[in-house]
Amino acid sequence: MLKEKVMIITGAAGGIGSATAHLFAKQGAVLVLTDIRREELEELGKDLKDFGAKTMVVEHDVTSPESWQSLMEKVKQEYGKLDILFNNAGVVQPGMAEKIAFDKIQQQVSVNFLGTIHGCRAALRIMKEQNFGKIINIASLGGIVPMPGEAVYSATKYAIRGYSLSLHAELHNSPIGITVVCPDSVDTPQLDYELLFDETVLSFIGKPLKPEKVAKGILKAARKKKPEILVPSGMGVFCRIGMAFPRLFFFLLPILEKIGRSTIKKRREEKRKKEES
Repeated sequence: MLKEKVMIITGAAGGIGSATAHLFAKQGAVLVLTDIRREELEELGKDLKDFGAKTMVVEHDVTSPESWQSLMEKVKQEYGKLDILFNNAGVVQPGMAEKIAFDKIQQQVSVNFLGTIHGCRAALRIMKEQNFGKIINIASLGGIVPMPGEAVYSATKYAIRGYSLSLHAELHNSPIGITVVCPDSVDTPQLDYELLFDETVLSFIGKPLKPEKVAKGILKAARKKKPEILVPSGMGVFCRIGMAFPRLFFFLLPILEKIGRSTIKKRREEKRKKEES
């Protein structure tokens, strides 16, 4: 089904992006890998080419409409089509609402939300012209439930989810599909960064997912016509129910925060012992 399908992956050098690239390479997809981290991106491209995958590596800034236009021109010139766009690039900066630096607020909004909008707009121009295509946007379970201490990040994920579902409704009579994927916390360098902050308690209430698990959700999104995929589905349904009854969620919040603080303490201790050994 995915053999010779041309797929753009933004933020490809990160944990979820890299895992997704490897999984789709096994399915025979042609991969256009983009990131602002050139060195890591080229290393990923080399690994995939050694595996036998067809790849193109493009240094690309998702916050720039001009960079998106340049990327799409390269894809059209090289392949003549775009089958799948995976808007994956994202950043996080924990911090209490009144203390987080304004440039960090702007960065999260620009990369996470506006980057997704720019990508969708650029892809839709091609997909509407060719009359087919699929856009997959990455949000988070933190785009369903609130995340104290990470309010800006959570807000961008709420926004991505709302934008994606609205686009799905906008395009429901067209051959172009839109799916938003909402994973729980994922074991990536981003989560390691969050571990440095006491405020990130809700990112640590359960065992983090492996990036490969999320990649399977991305693959499901590429194959199905669902508007939303939750990873894992059980926790996703729990989050939906919790926010259907906000008073229930906020009643449970102190318990969830206690679990998160305990997990942070345990993971920090495990990391310290590992570094000392």
